[in-house]
Amino acid sequence: MISVPYSVELNDIILFLSNGWSGEEFYRAVVDQFEQLYSESVQSGRVMTLALHPFVIGQPFRARYLAKALEYITSRDGVWLATRDEIADAFRTSASRCFSNHG
Repeated sequence: MISVPYSVELNDIILFLSNGWSGEEFYRAVVDQFEQLYSESVQSGRVMTLALHPFVIGQPFRARYLAKALEYITSRDGVWLATRDEIADAFRTSASRCFSNHG
């Protein structure tokens, strides 16, 4: 069993619908979270979760802030945008190589 980290802090339902955040507040939180994890990634791999729901983030007045955040994130070297399934598959592949090399 593989468990990929899931964070509710950057969940669009909570931020927009429960907390009433603006698109700009969402953008700032995503960038701040990314910057911290990106700086920590020098030491080890990091996963940044964005829990997104099309009926929330897909609204035009919100979607532009997600696009802006993703543009910022992808402008940095070494960033891999992936689904949780892609992360789990990469881990599974890496782990199987590790275990097969060590008997």
